[in-house]
Amino acid sequence: MKHVFIALGLGVALAGCAPRVITQATHTARPAVATTGPAGFLVIKETEAFTGPAEELGDIHIKDGGFTLNCDYETTVALATTQAQQLGANVLKIYEHQLPDMWRSTCHRIRAKALRVADLTPYEKEIVWQPTRRLRPIDFKASTASRPFEAATNSGVRYHYAGRMFQGKVQLTVETYFDCQNSYFKGTRDPALTLAHEQGHFDLTEIYARRFTQALQEQVADTKELEAKQQAIYHQVMTEAQTRQDKYDSEVYADRSKQPAWLAEIAQELHATQVYASKQLTIKIKT
Repeated sequence: MKHVFIALGLGVALAGCAPRVITQATHTARPAVATTGPAGFLVIKETEAFTGPAEELGDIHIKDGGFTLNCDYETTVALATTQAQQLGANVLKIYEHQLPDMWRSTCHRIRAKALRVADLTPYEKEIVWQPTRRLRPIDFKASTASRPFEAATNSGVRYHYAGRMFQGKVQLTVETYFDCQNSYFKGTRDPALTLAHEQGHFDLTEIYARRFTQALQEQVADTKELEAKQQAIYHQVMTEAQTRQDKYDSEVYADRSKQPAWLAEIAQELHATQVYASKQLTIKIKT
């Protein structure tokens, strides 16, 4: 019943033109596969192995479109992910990644396979928060050996923004994620209660991701202000988040009967912050 909170920073790209996308479908595009576990999407980097049974739906190539500036790694992978999803895939396996260089291209360029598998669970390394995607014991993949608590949730908030100069704006996206590989679950003492407690930690992280989005919306008018204020705003909100997570643990550790009231309060705050649930902002560019 321990929470480890990870605060991650940002990536930024102010751009002119978009990369060129080439998709070669192996099969006719179809709706996303029905899975045996919760729906999701998995990106496997070129340095990571993937040996599971999968149906190949197509090959995707993201390359420099000429005068391309909006081609940082996150944007390039996001483009490939969108193309894979349109083919009905739930896995993007990157098999080639060319880094920017001075002579050929300043862009990240990738080649990837669009795949689909029946169940993503064995391969997931993280879970992005969704209202219908609840944590399960199988999602906690770290070893329980020599661990002092019944469970530990490692979750965090990250954000990045990208845009095009000629459009005069950037799109900022905030994400709440659960780190499967650094979270553990013993399940030896009232596992249902313990799992609900860990879900509470993940939901609290989502609440503060929304509050971070709200703070940016209220305090930042353009990219110049964003660059000047983002770190201070982020630090303040994440400090508040950690304090709240610690209070949740300490009160429930002392008296488990307090957990239902805590979970009700968390659910109420999720509802109250629903207006920021998309965790996306459009911010005008000012140089």
